[in-house]
Amino acid sequence: MSYLEKENKKNRIKHIIRRRIPIEEMKEYAIRGVYVDEDVTNKNGVALIPKGTDLESLAKLVPNMDDTLRKFEINTISILVQEQIEVIDLEHIIKNSEAKFVKIDNKLAQDTVEQVSDVHSRITNGTCEQEDIDNLVEQGVTLAKVVTEAPEIMFCLGHVRGSDEYTYIHSLNVALIGGFIAHRIFPDNEEFVQCMSIGGLLHDLGKAKIPNLILNKPGALTDTEFDLMKKHTIFGEELARGFGVNDPRVLCVIRGHHERCSGNGYPDVLSGDKISIEAKIAAVADVFDALTARRVYKEPMECRNAITTMIENMSMHFDPDVLRALVVSVGLYPPGAMVELSDGSLGVVVGTSGKDLIRPHVMINLDKNGRKMQGTKIIDLSKHDESIFIKKVVHDLGKIAF
Repeated sequence: MSYLEKENKKNRIKHIIRRRIPIEEMKEYAIRGVYVDEDVTNKNGVALIPKGTDLESLAKLVPNMDDTLRKFEINTISILVQEQIEVIDLEHIIKNSEAKFVKIDNKLAQDTVEQVSDVHSRITNGTCEQEDIDNLVEQGVTLAKVVTEAPEIMFCLGHVRGSDEYTYIHSLNVALIGGFIAHRIFPDNEEFVQCMSIGGLLHDLGKAKIPNLILNKPGALTDTEFDLMKKHTIFGEELARGFGVNDPRVLCVIRGHHERCSGNGYPDVLSGDKISIEAKIAAVADVFDALTARRVYKEPMECRNAITTMIENMSMHFDPDVLRALVVSVGLYPPGAMVELSDGSLGVVVGTSGKDLIRPHVMINLDKNGRKMQGTKIIDLSKHDESIFIKKVVHDLGKIAF
């Protein structure tokens, strides 16, 4: 098993569903992973079925247990259904599904991150050449093609496994998210999407000039440290120009991705319409990925909570049209969220229609009787009547590791 497969195996989500069912349905639930949730007793308190009993084994030992329970005037029992989903299994199902969910190729993702890492290292040690930057620009063009074909951007994103990788994987994610938002806003402007993807890969170029002690500091930065950190946008633009990057749209992404519509950003403290559309898109992509990433000083925020935070607490900082494009693309139930439906079935959100934010596409893992689905079943809630809806979010698997 490869290193990445081992890492994915660690990303394992368990969920427990508790239900009270009529005893005539016991046979339907007599499957592996279903247990009695509380002692079943007669009127005198004598335990007929102890808590924790495996219904599958019980059905084999006592085939007519429901008849026995009726004699004691017991009509319902409480059960516990356990479900476990591993990211690597989810990816395999998605890959082999007939549904058209495009995921970035593992090798392309790895190669991109390695290229970004290599460029940053070469800048730091003074050996970077224009060819290195040119190759990274070409990689941005390749990513743009992936973005325009991907109906769901979340299955393209990569996890940050260590603090030393943050800048590099973050750059890949910003390239993908920024390119995806650009494609949603300007679907017929392929060149613009390319510029946003390229800009995303280069947007943190200036961090190669910032000491790692500041970049990966677990605590709050001092005023002096933060002033230096803020200069990475200026350093990045200077580096890009020096290596022959002259497209003003790409340079706007590099210099302006920390500008805020409220006027509280940097380095030029621009506001509103004075900020380019490229910088506005990059700002949304940068913050969304930063919120959902694990860092040395914070745990990752669930995708849904990140969206809520950006809408409720940070909306004054972002262009409303750009933020709306992200919300519509990701939905209020982002891909990767494990959800329980109103009929009791359990599944994972694998996409949105781009129109109905609360009724996404859901891949069913457990049917309403707690049985594991055979094969792949993906339902589009927007095409079902209103009796089937998301009852609650069980867990957010978040971004899929590549």
